[in-house]
Amino acid sequence: MKVGELEILPVFDAMAAVPPASAYSYGDVTGKGTAPEDWAPHTDLLDADGNLEIHMGGFLVRSGDRRILVDAGLGPDPMFGGSAGGVLLQSLATLGVSADDITDVVLTHLHFDHVGWVSRDDTPVFPNATYRCHTRDWDHFVGHDETATAKMTPVQERFEPIATDATLAPGVDTRLCAGHTPGSTILVLSSGAARAMLIGDVVHCPVELLDDEWGGLSDVDPEMAKQARNALAVELEGADTPVAAAHFPGLQFGRLLTGEGKRGWTFG
Repeated sequence: MKVGELEILPVFDAMAAVPPASAYSYGDVTGKGTAPEDWAPHTDLLDADGNLEIHMGGFLVRSGDRRILVDAGLGPDPMFGGSAGGVLLQSLATLGVSADDITDVVLTHLHFDHVGWVSRDDTPVFPNATYRCHTRDWDHFVGHDETATAKMTPVQERFEPIATDATLAPGVDTRLCAGHTPGSTILVLSSGAARAMLIGDVVHCPVELLDDEWGGLSDVDPEMAKQARNALAVELEGADTPVAAAHFPGLQFGRLLTGEGKRGWTFG
């Protein structure tokens, strides 16, 4: 994906296929899951076995001489039945980028499948990078969540918190979008008249943007997450702004379309 002078490239790390009912709700934020009929209009988002493929990894953003990694994947050890894992560094290498080349690691939030390659064996994986996440997530997870604490503590000396919406590099801006986690952050990418978004886990699957009743089951604050997700859908509908979420299949960009009484979605 090119956004004016910016280049955004997916960096694959792992994949798992899960029953969609185990990950999403429809019409209820209390965690009751979904029924098969809820997915009947959306089978194009499921694989041949009726499962939802959850891809994990990050995005490499090239802005001038900056090499910004947005999210750090699951890490070296596949979890929850992942059929592939631990390949983020190899994926970077295929793009001609080494761990030493990364200047910034920006974490949309601190769930385990986004911090996997932040550090390894108590050592930062990206030794020349500045690490960032929203201060609300640092306060919520570090010292309270075992994985986040283990991954983030070794990079504490290279850590700069995001306390307010800010410009991190030319054309790379952050926006707080709390709900999935307290510090869940969107990156708005712009260059000239072109614009795109990396929306982290504000949305896990495009189905969550199609109407206001869809939601995930891993949100820290389900009601706030719903409000944030629906406000984002209103902003994106018909705007021709490409967006990518951290778990979209193939880490692809897509667009939210205006339809006859309902929204539509297209990848590409």
